[in-house]
Amino acid sequence: MADQHARTVTQDHGDGVPDEAFDALMESAQTLMTYEKQMPALLAEPERARSERIIFWSWRIQSSVAFTLIVTMYLLGSAGGWYFLVVPYLLATFFGWPLKAAVNNHLARRNASFALHVLGVLLALVVLGVVVPWLVAVLVIGWFVVAVAAADGQEAGK
Repeated sequence: MADQHARTVTQDHGDGVPDEAFDALMESAQTLMTYEKQMPALLAEPERARSERIIFWSWRIQSSVAFTLIVTMYLLGSAGGWYFLVVPYLLATFFGWPLKAAVNNHLARRNASFALHVLGVLLALVVLGVVVPWLVAVLVIGWFVVAVAAADGQEAGK
């Protein structure tokens, strides 16, 4: 582009710039502007790819945690009525499997995936009777927060 610009500058200004030189210069400028528009996505790609892996595995791991809790409750025979929490958690984590990380929403979805692990640990502790049952309210509020964060920018991510 610099060479083409130099050629147009060195020509006699009284004659004007030849159409071929001007067209080549404009085409180069258009290519440069297109590349400039892609720069934010190109710069964010390594972090977006990292978020993609975190999202992919987090939701699958939490599905396996929920499934393991269901099997454990069944085998122990002492579910204590906690199926009403674990089964929806399992279904919700299955719905999180197809989540993708786009440039504009990968951080929100990555954070939601990290929060999901905290909720999974809390769910296991409540179901297994290690902590007090009133923490169910914290679980439900946490699920809403994760759902909102995971849905953040969903239309733009498609």
